[in-house]
Amino acid sequence: MHEQAALKGERPARPAAEQWLGRIAIDLRNARDWSIGTLELEFQLNAVTAWFGSRVLAVMDRDQLRDWIIHPRGTRLPVDDLIWSAQYGSTYVAIGLGSEYRLSDASVRELTAVV
Repeated sequence: MHEQAALKGERPARPAAEQWLGRIAIDLRNARDWSIGTLELEFQLNAVTAWFGSRVLAVMDRDQLRDWIIHPRGTRLPVDDLIWSAQYGSTYVAIGLGSEYRLSDASVRELTAVV
């Protein structure tokens, strides 16, 4: 079945049993490398909800976030009140139209592993 989907140019469906479900905390760092807060990401089967404190910032398509995290290619991924970006080998997130905050390397590794 996966081979037929690949031949048609479609992405094969991932079995739900392989999907990690739960929450992770992402440490956001400013330009001085100080922690400014925690972005919490809640993973559901098809969506990822981003929280900053008690505020929901974005509800993202899990596949779209996965594709971007694995291959950011210097592009931006705007979703609701978040803008993901990659520059000079680092991953950033901007909340609204505010400053961009860098994700620590450990946070990027954890995000990549669970997305």
